[in-house]
Amino acid sequence: MWWCNLVHIFNDGYITALALLLPFIAADLGLNYTQSGFLKSAINGAISVAQIPAGLLSERIGEILILGLGTAWFSLSYVAIFLASGYVLLLVLILVAGVGGGVYHPVGTALISNVFPPEKTGPAIGTLNFFGDVGKVIFPALTGLLVVAVGWRGSFALLGAIGLVVSVLYLLFFRREILLRKSQIARAKEEENAAGKGWGIRKPRQFTLYATIGFLDVVVRSAVTAFLGFMLIDETGIEEGHLGWLISLTFLGGAMGKLLCGMPIRRFGEKKIIVITEVLMILGCLALPSVPPGWGLVLFLPFFGFMLNGTSSVIYIGLAPTFEAERRSRGYALYFTLNFFASAAAPVLYGLVADGFGLDILFYAAGATMLLGLPLVMFLRDD
Repeated sequence: MWWCNLVHIFNDGYITALALLLPFIAADLGLNYTQSGFLKSAINGAISVAQIPAGLLSERIGEILILGLGTAWFSLSYVAIFLASGYVLLLVLILVAGVGGGVYHPVGTALISNVFPPEKTGPAIGTLNFFGDVGKVIFPALTGLLVVAVGWRGSFALLGAIGLVVSVLYLLFFRREILLRKSQIARAKEEENAAGKGWGIRKPRQFTLYATIGFLDVVVRSAVTAFLGFMLIDETGIEEGHLGWLISLTFLGGAMGKLLCGMPIRRFGEKKIIVITEVLMILGCLALPSVPPGWGLVLFLPFFGFMLNGTSSVIYIGLAPTFEAERRSRGYALYFTLNFFASAAAPVLYGLVADGFGLDILFYAAGATMLLGLPLVMFLRDD
C-alpha cells in the first residue's frame, strides 16, 4: 500500500508539474493557448492509449513489476526533456513520457482493490487516490521553486531524476515478490483462459454510467487545471514566483476531497456523494473568474480543489463491484482509457474556447459541461 502511494505521488505529480510549467514553456517558445493546451493533451492522449496494454501486460508479467517499469519509463522521459530545443521535440518527448504514465492508474487501482477485503476497499482506494493528490500538492510547489532557479527544462530533468531513483529502489525492494508473482501467473494462466470472462465487466449498465459521468468529470477537471495557471497570472496578476504554492493549495484541497469523499460511501452511498461534489464543482467553475486576488483567492482555491477532485474517488470505489476480481486490471484500464482520452481532448478544445472568447468563458463552459451530465447520476444504483 505505501509503495503504491509513493509511486502514485510521482505519477500524478509529473502530470501536474507539466500543467504548472505550461505558462513558462509558452513564454519561452512563443505558444498560444491552443498550442499550450495541446502539450497537456499529448501526455494525456499517450497515457490513454497505454492504459489497456498496461492492464493486459500486468496480467502476463505481474502488477508489481509493471508499476516499477512504468514509473521508470515516465521518469527517464522527463529527464530527456532537458534536451528539448523546440516545440516539436518537446511534443515527441511528452508523448513518450505518457506511455510510461499510462501504467499506474489501471494497474495500481486494481492491485489495491484486490489486496484489501471488500469492506475495506473504499477507504483503501480513497487513501490511494489521496496520495496521488499529495503529488499534485508537492510537485507544483517544488516545480515553482525549480523553474525560477533552473528554468523549465532543468525542472523536468531534476524531477525525472528523483523519480528514476525511486522506481529503481521500488524494483529492488520487491524483487522476490516479482519472481513469485511470475510463477503464480504461470500456474493460473490456463484457468484464467478457460474462464473466458473477456473484460470482466459484471454490470455493464453500471459501468457505462460510471464511465460516462467520469468522462465528463475528467473533461472539466483537465480543462480547469490546464489553464488555472494562466488564469492566476493573466487575470489576477499573481507573480510567477507565487504560482507554485497557489496551485499546490488547489491540489491540497483536491487531496482532501479524494480522501474524505470516499470514506462515507458505506453510509450515504455513491449517488448522493457524487451529486453533492458535482454541484459544488459546477458552482466553483462559475465563481472562479470573479474571485478577487488576495485572501479571498487563497481561501477559495483549496475549496475549489475539493470540488474538482472529490468525485473521482467515489467513482473508482463504485467501479470495483462492476468487475470480476481477476479481471480488474483490464476493467480499470478500459475505464482509465476513456478517462485519459477526456484529459487529452479537453485542453485543446477548451484552449480554442479561450483563444476565441477569453479565459473567463472557458471556466463558464466547463461548468456548463458538467451541468449537462448531472442528470445521469440519478440512474446510478448504490452497491
